[in-house]
Order: sequence, then structure tokens, then C-alpha cells
Amino acid sequence: MENDKWIFETVDYKGIPVVLSRETWHTKAGSDEKGTHPEIRDYSEDVKTTVEAPDLVFRSTRDKRSCIFYKLRIGRGIFSGKHLVVVVKYVEETTGLKGYVSTMYISRNVYSKGDQSWPEKKMQKK
Repeated sequence: MENDKWIFETVDYKGIPVVLSRETWHTKAGSDEKGTHPEIRDYSEDVKTTVEAPDLVFRSTRDKRSCIFYKLRIGRGIFSGKHLVVVVKYVEETTGLKGYVSTMYISRNVYSKGDQSWPEKKMQKK
């Protein structure tokens, strides 16, 4: 595995390996050109932390292989008080289950309608 292929390699809150590829990061955050979610450009370490120690995790209703990770109220500057959302797609490989970050963005709300995976106790609605 080429180390320069990944922005990071870590394990999620369940101990499953997860990676963020440079290609995905540049597509989403941008580099010389504007990405689809340029607001996350300064959040690469926060993306990793969100995978390792999320505040909330939901199973995706669109793709059962994907989970939606939230780090609540982590936004800075004009995004102050907003949430970081990281979508991880899990793939069964010969070495076992592995997660790939497919997108990440800043959101003002928790939109997930899928089953809550973390924490196991359901989030209280206010």
C-alpha cells in the first residue's frame, strides 16, 4: 500500500480500518481548484477524529454498506456551531471489512433517518 495514496489510515469506533484517499479529499475539499465541499478544507484532522470518536453514527438509508458519522458543533468561523458529517462506505475485502470515506461536509442539522448505530441509546428529540 502506498502511503501517499491516503490522507489518513485509522480505525473507526468499532476497530474497523478506515481510509481517506487523496483523490476523494481533493475531489471534495479541492486543491488548486474548488472542490464540491470546499468548506471542509481545514478539517482533515477533524474528519479523522470524527471516524475514530464520533458523537453520532447512523446507517445510511441509501446504501446499507455506508454509515454517516457526525461530530457535533465542531464548526469554526462562519460555520461555528455546525456539525461535521463524514460518510464511510464499508467493503468486504480479502483481508476483512474496510471503510472508505466517500464524502464529508459541514451541516447545520442532523438529517439522518437511518438506524442509529452510535451511541447505542437513541438520541433524545427536543
